[in-house]
Formats: sequence, C-alpha cells, structure tokens
Amino acid sequence: MAPMLPPAPAVAATERRLSPTSLCFNGGLRNFRLPAIAATGSRRLQTMDKKLWLAVGLALAIAGCSTTKDANGVLQDAQTAMGNVNSIQYSGTGMNAFFGQALTAGQEWPRRELSSFTRAVNYEQRSGRDELNFAQPTFGGQQQNAQVNGDKAWNMGPNGPVPQLAAAEERQLQIWLTPHGFIKGAIAAGNATLTTPTEGTNVISFTALDKYKVDGTIDGQNLVTKVETKVPNPVLGDTDLVATYSDYKDFGGVQFPTKILVEQGGFPVWDLTVANVTPNAPLDVPIPETVQAATVAPVQTASTKLADGVWHIMGGSHHSVLVEFNDYLAVAEAPLTEERSLAVLAEAKKLVPNKPVRYVLTTHHHFDHTGGLRTYVAEGATVVTHQSNVPFLEKALAAPATIAPDTQAKSMKRPTFQGVSEKYVITDGKQTIEVYPTAGDTHTNEYTLIYLPASKILVEGDAYSPGPADAPPPATPPPNAVALSNEIDRLKLNVTTIAPIHGRGAVPVTELRKFVGKKG
Repeated sequence: MAPMLPPAPAVAATERRLSPTSLCFNGGLRNFRLPAIAATGSRRLQTMDKKLWLAVGLALAIAGCSTTKDANGVLQDAQTAMGNVNSIQYSGTGMNAFFGQALTAGQEWPRRELSSFTRAVNYEQRSGRDELNFAQPTFGGQQQNAQVNGDKAWNMGPNGPVPQLAAAEERQLQIWLTPHGFIKGAIAAGNATLTTPTEGTNVISFTALDKYKVDGTIDGQNLVTKVETKVPNPVLGDTDLVATYSDYKDFGGVQFPTKILVEQGGFPVWDLTVANVTPNAPLDVPIPETVQAATVAPVQTASTKLADGVWHIMGGSHHSVLVEFNDYLAVAEAPLTEERSLAVLAEAKKLVPNKPVRYVLTTHHHFDHTGGLRTYVAEGATVVTHQSNVPFLEKALAAPATIAPDTQAKSMKRPTFQGVSEKYVITDGKQTIEVYPTAGDTHTNEYTLIYLPASKILVEGDAYSPGPADAPPPATPPPNAVALSNEIDRLKLNVTTIAPIHGRGAVPVTELRKFVGKKG
C-alpha cells in the first residue's frame, strides 16, 4: 500500500508555484505538498484534482532532478574519485586474441597467453606504448612493442622502428578508451552529454577524434566501469569495441581497475589482470626520424601471366588470381582492404577490358583474406565460399559501414553467395574453375582449394607460402603444408603449379612436395 501523504497546506491560487530544484530527492519530493483543494464541487472532482497535482509534481520532480548534475559535474566527480593523472603505466598478465582469425567463421577469436603486458600512456603528449611478451609454445618468447604519438605509429623491432601509419588512429583511440583517458577526453571535448539509464549509473557520451562516438558508464562510486564505441572494419563494417573495467584498487591515491576485458566484434580480444600501476609515470615517446618522414605508399600491383586467361596479381603481402571466361571474369581471393581490391580491379580491367567480374572466390574466411569482399559485392560479383562461411559473411557484408563508408555502403548492394559443400564448377565450356571444400587444418576449420584443370594451377591461401628458392626445407614441415599436399593426393588433382596467396609467387608443385619431405 502506498504511504499516506501528509495533509496539504492551504495555499492561495496565485501562490501555486513549484520550484523544480526543490523537488529533487535531497529536500525534494519528500517535501512536496499538494496545494489546498477548494471544498466546493463533488468529492470525485476533488480526487481528480489531487491526482492531477500528483502527476504535475512527479513530472516536475523528474525534470528538476535531471538538472541537478550535468555531464561536466559527473565527470569532475569521477576525476576526483579516480585521481587526476597526466600519465599512467600499468602491467600484468592475461590474454590477447587474434582478431578476425577464428578457426570457425563467426566463433571466438583464438587466444594467445601473455606472460607479461605493459601499457604506458601520456595523456598530455597523446602518446602510448604497449609491450607484450607471449607465453605459450607457439608464440613463446615472441615480443611486440607498439607505439603511437599523435598521428604517427610504429613498432619497435630488432632492427629499429617500423612505421605503422595505418594503425595510428586506432592506437590513438585506445588512449581515450582507458578509464582516465575517457574522463580526460570527455572533459576536453566540452560538449559531452549525460544520460541516466538506471539509478546510480550515469552514461557520458562524447565524440573522439572527430569521428568516434564514445559512451562511458560511471557507477555510483564515480568509477568508470565501461567504455564503448564503434570502429570501422573492412569485413564487419561498423564494429563494436567494448572495454569493461572492474575490481578497482588504490594505487598511490589513484583508483585503477585490476580486471580489464576488451571485446571487439562480440568476442574478447584482451583479458588482463593488472598487478602494478604507476600514476604519473615519466613517459616520453619521441617520434623516430624514419617514422616522421614516412608516408603511406599507394597500393601496388604486379601481374604475371600463368596461362592463357590466368594472371597472378601480386605487388603486396597478399595476392589474387584473375581468371578470364568468354563473357566475364572471376577473381580468386579479395584480401586486406577496399584499397587493395580497387587496385586489383583496376589491374583486371587493364588486362581484360570490358568484362565484368561475376565471381569472387575465397580460400577461407580470415579477415586478411576477406577484407576486400565488400568492394566486389558493390561490383555485383557473387561470393563463392565454403558453405559454413555463408551465414557469417551474409551478416557481415550486409552490416552498415557509416564510420568509413566503402563502395558497397554507397552502392547499397546486397551480397549474393554460392556456398560450397561439395565440388563446385564454374565453366563456359573452355575455361573451368573447380572449387573443393576441405576439412580444414590447424589454421581454419573451413577451407577451399581452387583448381584450374586446363592449366593445372592450384590456388591456395595460408597453407603454403613459398620462401626463397634456395631455402632448405624445414626439419619439421608445418602441418598446414602437409595437409595441403595430402589434400591434393586425396582429391587426385593433377597439379603442376601452385599459385599461393602469400609468398614469392607461383611455384612448381614439386617445391611443395620437397618442402613437406615428399618426392614427386
């Protein structure tokens, strides 16, 4: 039963004014009194009048309470509670995942354990440094040192700095997704907004780097518990990036979370346990001269004719194969990004003018091998892929791309698919492509081999990447290369040439056999 309201004091009609700020919880709604109701008229009218005033009072109370603290007030309270730092360094152990490299399309990213992780951030310099040491046997002993300062990014390798200019924006964004970085970024934006989805929880929103809408959740203890945004991805389009912070502890008067979970594309990419935090750690990340002078090189293509109507389009870390038919073209593999696909398409149209690309084929679903698919969808090409990939790619390639609009987003074309669950053939009677689904290997559970019987060429990705011609075979051949050799035998394919997606270029199949320790 609702509590009884105290009797309403008598108030003249001209004095029926309600101060919104007086209705907030602190001295607010509990002090609100109904105005006196004239004793004239029916009791029913008096009851209706009281209900009306209750509704008005409640509405004004809500409006008044929402004005008691604005976004800046919430941010200032959080900064006071968490500590105002100019820089910070934190370290611990945990997990880092291979984003976009799931064994099965649409499933969790593979994990690799970290024996140590250290991140240092200088908020005033807008710089940062990540140092990672990997633990498990496959990556044991491997290290990574990634740095950023403003719009320049680089990795420190054994031979010095290696420019990573394309990574600068994402690394810069990471600075403002840290707990203290979020507070500083929102205050600096000057136009942060506040919503209160639940009692005791505030959500602050601002725009970072003039592009990314960032939402941060601040709990009743004035601690940042979640920061989320969307980032562009060539496969997924606008992609959720969510950092969750918990188990705060005091480190020299500064509150910092000891549990950090970061999810991207719906699955964890970082899961960290923080052991050490140094507030206001001295940090200077000078930009190396070679990085300062570096520029983004245009995408290069270089074509090699492998047979009549077949070209190996190279010029970068990932290659494609162009196949000509009577009235159309097919491209095997659309790797990396739209920029790469546009360059390959330009090369294809130069080699074979006035024929549309009707098919684009994938060897597997990993993002570095499918990042250019959206460009071919905009061209009207059908995506030929392993049947198990279709549900994931249908959703991914239909997703919006508003942060970095690509040609598919602008064309608004929906993707069409040809799933492959058994041998699939594309032919015009003269030129033929055969696509074979395989059981996969340790690299991926869904894999296809692309075979051109007329020229005896096999297109494969990631199973075998030919190194220098004079390189000796490994003492222990990689299992993926062994699996490829075995699949060629199982399918009884008459292969003479391997056209790989990685490596120095097309090679005789005998090089693969030698590489895995087989003859013939």
